[in-house]
Amino acid sequence: MTMSVEGLRTLRNRTIVRDRARAANPAGAKRRREHAPHIEALIRLISVRIVRLSEMILRIGTHVFKSRFGVKPTDLRILVMLAAYQPISVNEVSRRTHIDKAWISRSLTALLRRKLITRMAHPSDSRASLLALTKKGEALLREIAPITQDLQRQLLQGQRARDVERVLDLLSARAEEMFRQTLREKNPTSRRR
Repeated sequence: MTMSVEGLRTLRNRTIVRDRARAANPAGAKRRREHAPHIEALIRLISVRIVRLSEMILRIGTHVFKSRFGVKPTDLRILVMLAAYQPISVNEVSRRTHIDKAWISRSLTALLRRKLITRMAHPSDSRASLLALTKKGEALLREIAPITQDLQRQLLQGQRARDVERVLDLLSARAEEMFRQTLREKNPTSRRR
């Protein structure tokens, strides 16, 4: 099923209308299932909600970018990483995108075949190679960028982008600090460094 940006807008508008109707007439709305307090607390976890949000955004991206450009969301993440840091090794792409190297390798095959990226020898490591965008890959990202910006505007409708970015930056920084703390507690010798 392919869905255009207009189709996504229509779907979003229908959802808004339905939700407003339910809010105006709670008796006609479906009853929300009651959960035990500990289950409700788990459902409301920020991490659970962010994953759910991320998966929904990923589905939208899959519909829009796969149907229109033949690019899966993983491919797009790789292309963006190459645009930002090229030339870059597969290991570095994996580290920066948090995508498994095997998964990246599968995506690279398709991207190389479409001539969106190029692979070259690593200057100091004969076992490794470096990846970079081709002119065709750069052109594709230029074509995709305005669509992604429009989708983001729709997603953030009614919110100030800089406020959302500030919250995301704060959550990311705090999560990274918590992760480092967890590593220090797991490996007490790393505290001495």
